Amino acid sequence: MSLTQSILEKTNALAEVDFAYENSSNFSLIESLNYDCTALVMEASVIYFEIKNLPTLLKTGKRLAARVYKIYYHALQEVCKATEGFLSCTSQNSFLLIYPKEQHHVSYVVEVAMKIANLFSVQLRESIEKVAAISFAMGIDIGNILGTKVKSDFDYTEVIWFGKTINKAMTICHECNRPYFVGVSGTIYNHLDENLKVTTKRIIGIKKQVELWNRLSYQFENEKKHLYQTNFHKTFEEGEE
Repeated sequence: MSLTQSILEKTNALAEVDFAYENSSNFSLIESLNYDCTALVMEASVIYFEIKNLPTLLKTGKRLAARVYKIYYHALQEVCKATEGFLSCTSQNSFLLIYPKEQHHVSYVVEVAMKIANLFSVQLRESIEKVAAISFAMGIDIGNILGTKVKSDFDYTEVIWFGKTINKAMTICHECNRPYFVGVSGTIYNHLDENLKVTTKRIIGIKKQVELWNRLSYQFENEKKHLYQTNFHKTFEEGEE
């Protein structure tokens, strides 16, 4: 069989078969998926994390960029293990952190993002900046996503996730720049606990309620929408920072 015939045979098979999927928030079911048209569908909050300065780092060298990527990957993997999330590598400068709705309220996920912001920009800053400058942002949205398996020539298994929710989180992330490390959709913001919307600060000796979020407009799928961004931090060990 020629290469073209082999590809054509597989393409036709994938084009014609019914796409089987299971609705579940149980990540362990991923192991039971095969490499054809099977998938896991769930409603989840997603954090799209982007290393903003990776294109600049690549000008210095590929090894530097890869080293920085691995630093972020290791830290985010540990965060996901500790917070019951699922980490997916999406490209050379971004990651996807997934939290099923059945298990976690949106406030929990936003709080995780605030803690990640503190982890990189404060707690690990000195260590990371021995290698390269820190520049990152996160976008968060909630909705239905679909994960399916792919398989490489080296038998390496990876789950690829699809959904409008992911695209919106990515767009929100692209809108956020220092000092705003975290951006959320209007849906996420409207479902936040009040203590994640405002905080109390002393201004000239007087306690005042202060908004934690800055609202701005952006375009998504040719529609005007609102996102909310913040530079508010929390820590994993001590709560508010």
